[in-house]
Amino acid sequence: MSTSDLDAILEGCLRKDPKCQRILYEKYARPMLGICQRYSPNQMDAEDVLQVAFVRVFRFIDTFKGGSFEGWMKKIFVRESINQYHSRRRKPIDYLRDDNFIFSNFQGDGFCDALSALSAKEILKELNALPDGSRMVFSLFAIEGYSHPEIAELLGISEGTSKSQYARARQLLKTRLKHLIV
Repeated sequence: MSTSDLDAILEGCLRKDPKCQRILYEKYARPMLGICQRYSPNQMDAEDVLQVAFVRVFRFIDTFKGGSFEGWMKKIFVRESINQYHSRRRKPIDYLRDDNFIFSNFQGDGFCDALSALSAKEILKELNALPDGSRMVFSLFAIEGYSHPEIAELLGISEGTSKSQYARARQLLKTRLKHLIV
């Protein structure tokens, strides 16, 4: 989709044109669902977050002031996923694009190379098996590229807790994925 096409669709969404809203939804639903899956305990909750976040996108689209529209949307989806996580915590209870799983903050210890041999579904399944806090910190840091101070602010935890949750998640993932990588 070209920039002018996106601009036309966004203009239509500002006018609350259902056709433009549907086009925007169809273009971004899959990658945004991947974000929701990384922060949700199951597919049904991820789909719920997707719907709520799209409502927010359409409601607040007039606040988009340029730059990367997809980046602006991602922030909404990450925040809504975190809000739903906090809501689930008060009431006890993947963007995997195609088959690519991107870890932006790994060092060269071979873990990322080993993961590249696995399918996105395999990794997402193991990621979803992590404890909630570890899964969220891991996703925010390794996948979304947030810093530990940003994660601490988003989740209402200390920076040290963010770092330790990330280390714990990484170790748990290594252990859980070991049998798949061999």
